[in-house]
Amino acid sequence: MLHITSDELKKALTASGFIDEKNFQDALAEAQKTDRDIVNVLIEHGNISEEYIAEILADYFGVKYISLKKIELKDSDVKLIPEQIAQSKKIIVFGREKDKLKLAMEDPGDIGAIDYVEKHTGQKVIPYITTGSDIRESLGVYKKSIASDFTKIIEENVQKSKAQGLDIAAMAQDLPVINILDTIVEYAIAQRASDIHLEMLPKQFLIRFRIDGILKDIIQLPVTIHPALVARVKILSDLKIDERRSPQDGRFRFETEHHSTAIRVSIIPAFYGEKVVMRLLEESERFLTLEELGLAQRELKLVQEAILHPHGMVLSTGPTGSGKTTTLYTILHILNRPEVNISTIEDPIEYDVKRVNQIQVNPKIGLTFADGLRSLLRQDPDILMVGEIRDKETAEMAIHSALTGHLVLSTLHTNDAAGAVPRLIDMGVEPFLLASTLNLIIAQRLVRKICSNCVVSVKYSDQDLIKMKNQMKGLSKEETIGSKNENQIKMPTKFYKGKGCKQCGGSGYRGRIGIFEILPMSGAIQTLAVQRAPAEKIKAQAVKEKMALMIEDGFRKVE
Repeated sequence: MLHITSDELKKALTASGFIDEKNFQDALAEAQKTDRDIVNVLIEHGNISEEYIAEILADYFGVKYISLKKIELKDSDVKLIPEQIAQSKKIIVFGREKDKLKLAMEDPGDIGAIDYVEKHTGQKVIPYITTGSDIRESLGVYKKSIASDFTKIIEENVQKSKAQGLDIAAMAQDLPVINILDTIVEYAIAQRASDIHLEMLPKQFLIRFRIDGILKDIIQLPVTIHPALVARVKILSDLKIDERRSPQDGRFRFETEHHSTAIRVSIIPAFYGEKVVMRLLEESERFLTLEELGLAQRELKLVQEAILHPHGMVLSTGPTGSGKTTTLYTILHILNRPEVNISTIEDPIEYDVKRVNQIQVNPKIGLTFADGLRSLLRQDPDILMVGEIRDKETAEMAIHSALTGHLVLSTLHTNDAAGAVPRLIDMGVEPFLLASTLNLIIAQRLVRKICSNCVVSVKYSDQDLIKMKNQMKGLSKEETIGSKNENQIKMPTKFYKGKGCKQCGGSGYRGRIGIFEILPMSGAIQTLAVQRAPAEKIKAQAVKEKMALMIEDGFRKVE
């Protein structure tokens, strides 16, 4: 992250009083052992946040800290510096002060970067420090107009293919088509998209991105490009180019100088032409921490205690797209130490994790979750992750693994935490085995956050406020929420919305955060499980034991 020495960094951080020398030395030892950046190690351990480190180093360097999330960047300022230089030096021009440029930097000690900007622009620079994540997000300004980027490439592609009569396979290997796909993916990464959709309509070829959980139309391309572009995706994913009647799945890696993104591909034979969906999975040295996922203090402590048990099972539940797999990968990363053997069976493998043995499910050769788990048990594992419990056989194997001294992590499709217990019993798991092996259930959803750059206060009508209050009253009943004051929902006194800006693409939302429901298996909950109690009774008991419902967690995050 920075060009300062570890001794200088230690001096700056310990002087702040936020971290002691022992924690710093432990983090430094781990960073050296695993060949990683010490700042990333400190953040992952939850010792300190990226923003706080930036603020401390701002004092150390004698410069100001700036959060770019709160700044509306102007193209005319940002593009004073070529994109390649901004990426390599991790710098952004975010404004002006009289005749000087305000320069946000991840490393304000990089004198070479400051000299370059001053010589390139002919203006003096006022350096500010910001976080690496702020820089990465702000670089998206360079990719604002996908339409203008495509105009020339598309014209070249259409003219060349007509002139030379190229077949689809040849076009897929041709430079214009390569440039089109690269531009789509680069733009999607810059816009923080999780998925890219390439789909044919009756007379249109539509590109759509899923951003913060919402699908958005991005651009329409000439229908003549569709066959070559799909073929290009197939070539990269090592799929059959001439197979257009059956679904195909694959993956490839998209690499630039500063990003490595794993792309999972699904292709189906739709009515008007093949439909392609590409899931973007950023390959980063740093995983999110539990705090960054959105866990509150009490829930955080419960999860930390549960995953430190040497055996038992921890479940993450919720619908598709609720962040279950991300939560499990975060837990895996916390547990990933040299002294443990971690193995996973997944469908598909979403992230490549160092020092973790990952197996891809392959039904074509008979490799199912249950079969893979059975084989992994002979590999001397300490921790096992099963991508999803889908059937009785997998559930029984997971329970057996937890009973025989292993910590098992897995996911399940239920609407809430309490519903996981009867769901597993319905699958055929014996209640007494479930009660003795299950450590914790994490239910979750992902919700959009209001864009911090364009947030404004808003007033609701009396009728809307009455509806909200009635909902709150229903949630505040003792049998639903619990009788402890700390577990009561308070009516927010102020409300906000995003009015829409360039940074959020006019949506008013930017980024997502998790809302959680954490259910530890207490003695009373275990008894209810053995008795095959319905989800409602389990939820009521959990609430008495201070479990916060997801809707409570959501309201708390509003405050």
